Formats: sequence, structure tokens, C-alpha cells
Amino acid sequence: MASIGILQHFWCEGADVLEETLLEDGHRTTLVKLWDGDPVPGDRDFEAWLVMGGPMNVDETDRYAYLMPERELIGRLARADRPLIGVCLGAQLIARACGARVYPRRPREIGLFEVSLTSAGGCDPLFSLLGNPQEVFQWHGDTFDLPPAAVHLARSRRFEHQAFRLGRRVYAIQFHLECRPSTVADIQAVCGAELAELPPEEGFDQWGPRLTAALNDQQVIAMKMVRRWSAMFDPPRSAR
Repeated sequence: MASIGILQHFWCEGADVLEETLLEDGHRTTLVKLWDGDPVPGDRDFEAWLVMGGPMNVDETDRYAYLMPERELIGRLARADRPLIGVCLGAQLIARACGARVYPRRPREIGLFEVSLTSAGGCDPLFSLLGNPQEVFQWHGDTFDLPPAAVHLARSRRFEHQAFRLGRRVYAIQFHLECRPSTVADIQAVCGAELAELPPEEGFDQWGPRLTAALNDQQVIAMKMVRRWSAMFDPPRSAR
């Protein structure tokens, strides 16, 4: 079984069902609380990596001292095709670490939105598990260009680049398949000011009646995806 480092940038944006599935399958996870002063790990401290979300921008290195060494670490891991999944801010950090631009775009995507697969996404070992289109939970206002050699996997109506793969084992995913309802409630509580920027027709309250059911449905996909990913670095276990 593998040792997996989880780089967390904010107290309420953890790996949720991704971590739970990996633990259930016998892997070992270590939470690296970057927001709480934990040092950025070394390249060989873990066999695989999850890089999670957060409210900061990838270039706020003056406010968040860990961002620059973290970006450098991610760049090395990606170039070596080490097993790595970045979610939301984590996806943006992979893009930035690998030479792409990350920048704001408005209006934000906050709530339930459809993503559609590219032709490459439809054939990808992980993304072929998604519907086409697939409704997913989003909370972001930044987007990214594709780094050189990236395989574009998914897009939405508003944000062309929703996911990409580098090599075989590095995945950048802008949206949140992993979230528990309690996590979304925490994000809403602490990042609620961002909701005031949304167009009236995209008010967050509209998702309330079906948000929990939608999150539960996408967690099933997240479990299958992370198991296929773990099969890439854990040969004795088969993809499910």
C-alpha cells in the first residue's frame, strides 16, 4: 500500500471522500496542514499526492510563504510523472507550476454546473467514468491555460479548461467531486462574501433543494476515479 501526502491550504477544504476511499483500501495518508504552518514536504516523503483547494490565488506568494516552495515541489513531481491529483486550487497550482497562466474570470462558477468531456476525456481511464455531460459542484473564480503537453479532458460553458492530464498519472481537476455536504456548508460559511458577486439568476440558494443528493451522486464517481488512479501506483489492486 502507498503513502499519500495531502497538501491542504485551508482548514475546511480537505480530501473528503478521496481520502476516505484510499484509507478504506489500505493506503496511508498524511495531512500536511500548510495553512497551519506545516512545512512543504520533500519529493520523496510520499509515494503519491493530493493537492486540495483554498481561497488564495496561486501567485499570492507574498501572503502565503509556502506557495512558492509548494509550486516548485509540484513542478518536480509533475515532470517525473509522480502520482498527483490537484483539485480546484490544486489544479491551478499544477498548471502554474508547469508553465501555464492562472488568472481570474468572472462571473465565478459557484454551485452545480455541467462539464462536458473532450474526445481525450472520453477515453481517459479516470474521466471516462463521468457522464457527458456531467453535473459537478464548483466553487472558483480563477481559471488556467493548459501547460505544454497537457491533455485537455473537460470543459464547461463558461470555463474552457476544467481538467487536464500530464503524463499518465498527474491530473488537474478544477471542480469538486470529493466534497461532503458538511464541507460545502463550511465553505459557504467562511467564503460567503463571494456569493454576493454572483448574477441574480445564479444565487447559491437555488441549489439547496437538491445539493445534498447531487453531492452524494458525484462522490460515487470520485470513489471510482481515485481507485483507478491508485491502481496506477499500486499494481496488486485492480481498477474498479
